Amino acid sequence: GNHLMARRVLKYLMHHVPWYGPLYLEAYRLERDLGRSVEALQIVERGLKAIPRYGPLWFGAFRLCETLDLSDSASNLPRTHMMFERATNNINKELIWKVHLEAAQILERAASWFGESYPPSKMNSLLDPCRKRIAMTALSCPQNLLWKVWLAGGRMELLAGNVERARRFILRAHYVVPEKGRVTTMLECARLEEFVGETDLARAILCKCRGRYKSEWKVWLESVLIENRSGNYLRAVDLVREALEFHSGTGRLWAALVQLSYASGGEDGQFLSLKCALKAVPKSGEVWCEGARILLNPFSKSFDPLEARRHLQFATRFTPQYGDSFVETLRLEAIERWALPIAYVAWEAIKDSLSNLQKSHEWFSEAVARSSKLVLALRDETMMSDIDDKIQDKSVIPSLRAQLEYMNFTELFQSSDLELRCANADPNYGLLWFHCRHSPTDTARTVLEKAQAKIIGDLKNNIHIYVAAIVRRYAVILSAGDSTKSDGSESNEDARNEGYPLFESLLREVSSTDEILRSNGLLNSSVSGFDFVIGLQALNRSRTVHEETFLQRKKILFGSDALFS
Repeated sequence: GNHLMARRVLKYLMHHVPWYGPLYLEAYRLERDLGRSVEALQIVERGLKAIPRYGPLWFGAFRLCETLDLSDSASNLPRTHMMFERATNNINKELIWKVHLEAAQILERAASWFGESYPPSKMNSLLDPCRKRIAMTALSCPQNLLWKVWLAGGRMELLAGNVERARRFILRAHYVVPEKGRVTTMLECARLEEFVGETDLARAILCKCRGRYKSEWKVWLESVLIENRSGNYLRAVDLVREALEFHSGTGRLWAALVQLSYASGGEDGQFLSLKCALKAVPKSGEVWCEGARILLNPFSKSFDPLEARRHLQFATRFTPQYGDSFVETLRLEAIERWALPIAYVAWEAIKDSLSNLQKSHEWFSEAVARSSKLVLALRDETMMSDIDDKIQDKSVIPSLRAQLEYMNFTELFQSSDLELRCANADPNYGLLWFHCRHSPTDTARTVLEKAQAKIIGDLKNNIHIYVAAIVRRYAVILSAGDSTKSDGSESNEDARNEGYPLFESLLREVSSTDEILRSNGLLNSSVSGFDFVIGLQALNRSRTVHEETFLQRKKILFGSDALFS
């Protein structure tokens, strides 16, 4: 985290070893990741002056210029076009084709960014420069990569709504692709058909792929994803179980099974799948992340932020490139730093009013319901009369209201090292990660900032549910007779061992948060545990692909799979 010292060291090295390109790359990445795009571009310019034929610096310059032009709302991308021309005149001739391809993709992104509300005819004209660049790429690229250029052309034509032209591009790619890459063109074809609403045809293509390329795990994963996007969760579970017969060592398939098991077996089904998954792939970050998601679901009887942190530590250590683990860690920190203190104050406010009740199922239900009702009442004054007589210590009300109205969440997360760890890992995939990433030029810090806004929005909307889940856990700990935890603190490790069997038994026996809130009329009928299977509600109950906007469909189906890496 000492970027000042890192900057000084890199400056010293660039001065004394000016001919070594990777030094400039590291220095530019440091500034880029800190959000200093202008300073990063100055370092790239310095490197290009010293070694003008070094390719990676030119491609870094393209991304920086694109970022600066978009931040200035310059639709004609003046800096970026100027950099294209300079690169064409200076870069190694073997990389000219890649310059044209990068130019085509940047121009396509700009067209979609500035032309989102344009009619198809206008979008067609905006994409003419992209078509020219695709043609120049095809004329200059190596023959063994030509099929990827045609796929890029097909994706571009989809943006303009030219479905038939996109199909011809993909067919041309399929004719020229080497045998080992043929499965990629077939998957691309399936995505295209799903994009235009021909889901049954997409399924037929994937069925053919599974018969012909069953040794390719991506074929099976795509088959699972299309059923998941269509809402056919039980069919997706059947497919992922069949896939694991051939690919028992693939973590992403096991993670899909754990997540989808909620649809067929609820929380118990997820834990059973998780146990099998950890035996098969104990070092899969995706699987550990799914374990954390179960423990962060407020409707889960095993809701446990402390244990979730352990799972997420394993997840980010074993698979640092999986971005979802960092987004889920962000959710965990929001719960620990905001929701947990609110729950503690609510628990202190209502626990004395429970002293006249025996510690039975009614006691647990009243504890959870009263705490949740208190939080709701502070947002809706009309409900305060229902809970006012249940609050023994009314002096906590101003404090609780202030915590609920807290707005400076950026300051709340300042002491966290999550941003630094995420920037160093530089994740490159994950459903949550791509949902929060708006552009390929977004840095890890930028994605986390956007994720923070979405996570906090969800948490605010459901704070009474999270408070209820935390208070339920406090009540179980107190009932288990653990005096070290009677104040609701979860910092004492010994308390997890003393009386642990009783504690675990009570956790499973006591009514779930869902059952308690629903029986007390504190839960919207449309809300369920399914809304919290992954970190953002918008992704748990998302619409089918053909119900999304045109550009959103393209992002869902094609935004997470880079053709050239």
